[in-house]
Amino acid sequence: MKSLRYFFLFGIILLMFSCKKFSGSQEIPAYLKIEPWTLTTNYEIEGASTHAITDAWLYVNGNYQGCYEMKNHDDGVYAMVPVLEKGEKKLQIYPGIKMNGIASTRVQYPFYRPYVCSKNLVEGVVETISPSTRYYSVDSTSIYFKKEAWEDFEDVNNIHLYRIDTTYAQLNQISHRTNPNAWLDPLDTINHYRSGHVHLGDSIRRMGLASAELHNLPTVGNYVLLEMDYKCSAEILIGLYIMSPQNGLMDKELYYLKATDTWKKTYLNFSPTITENNSATYFKFYLKGTVAEGQTADFYFDNIKLIYVD
Repeated sequence: MKSLRYFFLFGIILLMFSCKKFSGSQEIPAYLKIEPWTLTTNYEIEGASTHAITDAWLYVNGNYQGCYEMKNHDDGVYAMVPVLEKGEKKLQIYPGIKMNGIASTRVQYPFYRPYVCSKNLVEGVVETISPSTRYYSVDSTSIYFKKEAWEDFEDVNNIHLYRIDTTYAQLNQISHRTNPNAWLDPLDTINHYRSGHVHLGDSIRRMGLASAELHNLPTVGNYVLLEMDYKCSAEILIGLYIMSPQNGLMDKELYYLKATDTWKKTYLNFSPTITENNSATYFKFYLKGTVAEGQTADFYFDNIKLIYVD
């Protein structure tokens, strides 16, 4: 009985402390509704404005708040972010992507500018933000678009990808005018409507495309990233050929892209492999695919960009 009284008394004390801790008004956050990103490019220098920005990395007055994913809601796609700051605040929002297409490797994309604005944050009030971004300027930073690896397939006489050898299927330029599978730039349907296409089946069941030799890439850990839009009915292997003075031509398999019946964009990081082979004479990236006997597959590519900082 005595122990029961102590237990009862302990319960009353615990309840008193709990009520005291949670009594009174709680701090109510302000809210930021961050809508999907828009990307603007100078096509002649930077290529098409396709992107796969999935996240918003938020800083309030320079203080990091978190990384927030754009999610599907009943009333649209956005990130709803609670913020305990109040009053006029400077917001910096950095575009975030899934590096190598992996959700666990979310990063701030190093070549896109942050969106900066000021907002008066009020308890319980939702502020809507429609962030936009651009690539960092080629003139003001050391960002480079490698022309030998830039391919939008609009110029039929100057395709930068080639078959590894004649045993692989032919790469063809296709037009959205005659093939709806080709990518069509929604901002310029008159000039940007062609893509690359490889068909596998019948007697040819291998795809193998490679870039030209890539020289003078940074080898000190700086980002070297491949952007690419693709649509494919079979898996794609992405890798690097490495010409080594010591070992000759080496083949480094890096990433696999799953089949997709809609156009997707990927950001692939070549930096670790290039850094590990900093004495290489040159690099080439390649795209490969296969199908089993009796099967067919189609591969579509567009807006291929190799971007790096030196």
